[in-house]
Amino acid sequence: MRWIRVLGFATIYFFVYVISAILFMIKSLSDSSQITGYLQYYLQNPLKTILIMFAELTQSPLLMLTLFIVILNSFILGFVTDWVFRVLKRHIMLRKGRRGTEFDRPKT
Repeated sequence: MRWIRVLGFATIYFFVYVISAILFMIKSLSDSSQITGYLQYYLQNPLKTILIMFAELTQSPLLMLTLFIVILNSFILGFVTDWVFRVLKRHIMLRKGRRGTEFDRPKT
């Protein structure tokens, strides 16, 4: 169960990286009027764009290294987030347990 949660957090972080990179590219490409046609074409044909990206990725070792680093960072952040989640959950459960025993004790 823990690995599924880590994988879920890593997936969320990976999509945050991807979306931020796409938004950065759109912002940088929208400044040039000549590139606007290419940008419009890529946004209108997402399947072809993904195939082009994979073709470029397989031809460039530097892009593969960058993708590997992004995936590795996502997994590291996923593990850290899961660890923090478990520590907070354990801390909250211990506090609830202590609080429950304080109220359940008979007053003398």
